[in-house]
Amino acid sequence: MDQVYEGLVFWSDVVLVATPIRWGAASALYHQMAERLNCVQNQVTLRNRVLLKDKVAGHLQMFFSEIGYHMPQFPFIAHSRGWDAEDMERNNTLVQASAALREGAEALVERAICLAASLLKDKAPEVAQALGGRKAHKLI
Repeated sequence: MDQVYEGLVFWSDVVLVATPIRWGAASALYHQMAERLNCVQNQVTLRNRVLLKDKVAGHLQMFFSEIGYHMPQFPFIAHSRGWDAEDMERNNTLVQASAALREGAEALVERAICLAASLLKDKAPEVAQALGGRKAHKLI
């Protein structure tokens, strides 16, 4: 996770996450990664220290937007063979061979890079994070 933290906080301008979706939810491995990134979120909540500025994430928007990422327009690609397609070997082959999914992924990367370039060019002014309504903020 040290490499993930360093990559997300210090080196990346764009993050694209790919995960299998089962029953409308991301994989357990994705959730494990998100849980371990709670320390990044806690920097905002507990110390008013925003680590992620002017960065773009391209999937699973709710979590990544909560820790500071921006989303490009049309921020995800997906496919479905229907509820009864249980043969993952065939699914992998179809996904790898799909020109439409490849074009969709390339277009998402382009949208994410364009947004990142725009954010890096026109940096927003630093503002204090409003803590009201955030996790662990005491209500008075």
